[in-house]
Amino acid sequence: MYLIHKEETQQQEEVSSLDNNTPLSIPSPAISGPASGHHLQPFALPDAAGRTVQLWQYLQHSNVVLFFHHGVDCAACRATLQELATHTDAFSQEETTVLAIGPDQLTENQQLADRAGYPFPLLSDSTGQTAAHQELEIPSLVIADRWGEIWAAWVGGADHRLPSGQEILQWLVFIEAQCPECTMVEWTDQGEDS
Repeated sequence: MYLIHKEETQQQEEVSSLDNNTPLSIPSPAISGPASGHHLQPFALPDAAGRTVQLWQYLQHSNVVLFFHHGVDCAACRATLQELATHTDAFSQEETTVLAIGPDQLTENQQLADRAGYPFPLLSDSTGQTAAHQELEIPSLVIADRWGEIWAAWVGGADHRLPSGQEILQWLVFIEAQCPECTMVEWTDQGEDS
């Protein structure tokens, strides 16, 4: 098990904005890999249609991005859900599945899924126990490889400081590049004439 301390999530890098030289805060992961030694804890939760979704259904087949959110009433969480939805195709190209876990009841998740059309499961955890078992606060975002090892995790805090879809994609590209069995390179003899 691991603990994520708030002090770690408050570390920031200062960078200059390209358009006006105003410093921007980029969130630092509370857990960072490779080889973090932290693994996802198993869970089974209902999706918007009431089907049970278990973490093991995805592991060994794909990397996983878990987003623990406050629910449909939180505008910042809805914005993060939309950001994840926008990048889902790119995540899929990196062999990654997104799972969004929130406190909403099945009917609320179904309404949200119908209205917004998110291309990933919205899982219901009304007690917040799944995030607690991962020893995370809400909101948080976790990137894990296909074996459940956590490569990066962020706790968003009150201001919901989580990575952008592009930053998540960069982590996923990096993870996929570490697995030679996962990214097949075709070698050709370009120097030989037939």
